Amino acid sequence: MRKLGFDELEIKFDLEGFETTDDICGECGFVGQARADEALRMALQVSSPGYHVYVSGPAGTGRRTFVRSVVKTFAEKMPVPHDLVYVNNFEDHLHPNFMELLPGQGRSLKLDMSNLVSEAAEAIRRTFDSEEYSKRRSQLEEEYFKEKKQLWEDLREKAKALGFDVQVTQAGIVSLPVIEGKPIPPEAIEHLPEEIKKQIEENSTKLKILLDGALTKSRFIDREFKKRLRDLDRYVAMFAVGSIFAELEKKYSKNSEILDFLNAVKNDMLDNLDQLRSEEMGIIEYFKQRYGVNLLVDNSGLLGAPVVEEFHPTYSNLLGKIEYYARQGILHTDFTMIRPGAIHRANGGFLIIDAVELLKQPYAWEGLKRVLVSQQARIENLEVALGISNLHTLRPEPIPLSVKVILIGPEWVYDLMYLHDEEFRKLFGVKVPFDWTMDLNDANVKEFVNVLSTIVKEEKLLPFDTTAIEEVLKYSVRLSGDRRKLSTRFGVVRRLLVEASQVASLSGEHTVKAEHVSEAIKKAERRVNLYEEKLEEALIRGELMVETEGERVGQVNGLTVLELPDHSFGTPVRITAKTFLGKPGVIDIQREADLSGKIHSKAVMTLEAYLNWKYGRWEPVSLTATLSFEQVYSVVEGDSASLAETIALISAISELPARQDVAITGSINQHGEVQPVGGVPQKVEGFFKLCSKRGLTGTQGVIIPSQNVDHLTLKDEVLEAVKEGKFHIWTVDTVDEAVEIVLGKKAGKELKRGGFSKGSVNDLVYDLPPG
Repeated sequence: MRKLGFDELEIKFDLEGFETTDDICGECGFVGQARADEALRMALQVSSPGYHVYVSGPAGTGRRTFVRSVVKTFAEKMPVPHDLVYVNNFEDHLHPNFMELLPGQGRSLKLDMSNLVSEAAEAIRRTFDSEEYSKRRSQLEEEYFKEKKQLWEDLREKAKALGFDVQVTQAGIVSLPVIEGKPIPPEAIEHLPEEIKKQIEENSTKLKILLDGALTKSRFIDREFKKRLRDLDRYVAMFAVGSIFAELEKKYSKNSEILDFLNAVKNDMLDNLDQLRSEEMGIIEYFKQRYGVNLLVDNSGLLGAPVVEEFHPTYSNLLGKIEYYARQGILHTDFTMIRPGAIHRANGGFLIIDAVELLKQPYAWEGLKRVLVSQQARIENLEVALGISNLHTLRPEPIPLSVKVILIGPEWVYDLMYLHDEEFRKLFGVKVPFDWTMDLNDANVKEFVNVLSTIVKEEKLLPFDTTAIEEVLKYSVRLSGDRRKLSTRFGVVRRLLVEASQVASLSGEHTVKAEHVSEAIKKAERRVNLYEEKLEEALIRGELMVETEGERVGQVNGLTVLELPDHSFGTPVRITAKTFLGKPGVIDIQREADLSGKIHSKAVMTLEAYLNWKYGRWEPVSLTATLSFEQVYSVVEGDSASLAETIALISAISELPARQDVAITGSINQHGEVQPVGGVPQKVEGFFKLCSKRGLTGTQGVIIPSQNVDHLTLKDEVLEAVKEGKFHIWTVDTVDEAVEIVLGKKAGKELKRGGFSKGSVNDLVYDLPPG
């Protein structure tokens, strides 16, 4: 047991070599994250599929900034990945073809194909309007008409020999029998003699055979003419565009995929010459779209591998989508409306995603897993992937995937995914844990100050002098909850710097000093401590009953911490104990009322075991005791009040009054040893505030476990009161040490023959029955 002095509680820093942050020129690195740095760099060097990364740790520790910096540095040394493009599949428009091109080739090919259409259409029109083409076409037509004419003349001669006259008209071929040089109409044939009629019928059959042969040959001549005309057109068109295609084929001669595409475009263009030659409005734009290049990912501006951060990771933002347009009430789409996702932009590099945001989006995590497992990025809309749409849509060729995904999120998300998702365990083989504290030593203080200086300059804040920097360092220590540590929650520290600079600026100062930092801390606390002040008000008014002077039997002041989402604070609570004859045991009123958590219930059973061991080894303890947290109507959880509860019970059994100007925190084990607890600074400050507002007497103070000394990161007003002897902090290692402070009497030593030192507290408990 000892009382702590001001020197043991004060936190000092040796800041030399500068007057303000303007004088600091040191490089700013990432401080206190050696473990995370090692893990991340290892993961970046492994290209196997199962080595994606999960970066865990509290928000505000600089996780994203750290990851971005390390990954970008690593990515700069990697090769620039290929451009990704989709082009038309002329054999099946619903399955666009994918191509990988050298960086910059995608943009170049897109422009070249647009120019090719314009140039080819102009060249084709010019060539087809030429005199040479007209002459060759006329020659073909002349030969065609001559051949057709000769065919029909031969037919008429043969028909004449059979006694028929054949006429070729637009409506078809008409044949009539001829007698004595005159055509006989069909109705007159019936009146002819039977012998002549029989001859006409026989010759008509022979003529039909001649007509069928002539028609067959006519169709053949037509087909041949069209073929020759088509061959002429293709030849002329090839002559017109050959040099244009040859130039592109030479330019892209090393890429077989582009050459195949150019050949397909050339053949399709020759198959659609009539449209290309037409003057129809919008025809050039149609063919620019048909032969265009959908530049899905353009890596021409990169100097290394891509580093993509997706802040809104919906299914389509991650994995891409296919857009549609409506025309006359019908939805249409084509390969030019395929849109990339973050996974495509990051292909060949790194994709950084917030884990919580990812899990918020419907099917985004499932979609991401699918592409990481298959190592193929298939673009399809969510409704198609889920099978809830029967829309006739595109099925683009999947893209081979090579990407390192880095999820950033809290520890609890990692734990849930690791426990419940087998694919997560297989895919995310590297955990990068972010520490929220770092050791408080000279080297780290120097690095920390460099970080502060960098933040001041980045945010264009007023310079901070050494007193202000010292206050910020104290604030960081307080954030860490340990006098031997500094907090790495630089996001929180950044906000403090910004707000302190604003306070100084509004005060007309040109440099931020300690008082400005202190004022900024108070203002920030005031924004979130309304509930704390209402509780303090109830304590001051006596609505919540806690005494800070005098003595009471079976009554002590315990300390609790109330945790709100954005604020935590300590407050005293009255703990009472009553003893009477009855069935041996300690009745926890909280537990009986279902207001006790499991840990608190265990703590009460532990203190009961301690009391039975301490005082019941020679004679059975035959009394009943009750314990209660007065005016507490919510569940009590934790074991940090077990020391206070034990002293309340000892006071009740011994009938020795307990000091009300002392508050107690600490847990105990079955040996009566006092164990460390959490929230000690808030607890001390909570009791100090109440005492201070009622008026400090000089005797008031708090008992804490000795192991919690290094956790005492107290506010200046508490330290000042300790320095002036108006407030006290005692540390204890055993229940007996705490008993002597609170009950004002020696605890007493255990005697060899049994029992305890005569007149001691333990002796009174051992000998005196209750009541």
